[in-house]
Amino acid sequence: METESRDSVSLKPAELDEFGQLLASVGLPLGDPHLDLHIEKFPLVVLVTDDELHGFLFGSLERVGGTPCILWGLGGVRRSKQASAVLKSMVGELYRRAAISFPDEDVLVGGRLAHPSAYAMMSQLVDVVPRPKYQPTGEERAWGRRLAKRFACDAAYDDRAFRTTATKQPAAIIHTGAVKTGGKAAQELVGDVDPVVGEAMIAFGWAMAEHLQNGLGHSA
Repeated sequence: METESRDSVSLKPAELDEFGQLLASVGLPLGDPHLDLHIEKFPLVVLVTDDELHGFLFGSLERVGGTPCILWGLGGVRRSKQASAVLKSMVGELYRRAAISFPDEDVLVGGRLAHPSAYAMMSQLVDVVPRPKYQPTGEERAWGRRLAKRFACDAAYDDRAFRTTATKQPAAIIHTGAVKTGGKAAQELVGDVDPVVGEAMIAFGWAMAEHLQNGLGHSA
């Protein structure tokens, strides 16, 4: 499989059709309008392919209030034996690019998710929020609100639960239902979330500068 990251504006209509088909295959009905919006809001896209598309993830490397951030946008992983490797490769590619874009800086990593396997991808990060048996600080709740605003879901966001409540639209999450990992703690923390009705968790953590420079997400 080949992992490629490029400017999202370079995506062709046929590729967007593939994205929509992949999302439909995993049960997240988000089509052209949502994909077009993501091209406007998320300047990067990561694709994992061989003879077919195995996964994609919109992303952004940007500063939020001066803080360097990696933002996970809409994405999906096809059901296959390679699903876990696909997810790791996509997230790792954004870490690789962040190490170049933000040298010698700690970077906040945030995304919308609905599956334990997506939350588990944050296990390499520091000070992940939310996390079991931890009471977030006021500043951490403020970060949740900032991310909710950036993801355009702040109207439905609960800053104490770090979750969006049901709306009339599916949540534009990184859909990792095909990846069956996460462990008991992640399963209990994420719980029963239905992104089809707009429910999602917003989670974030810190990628330390030295970890990014040492190949975070690409460890042997």
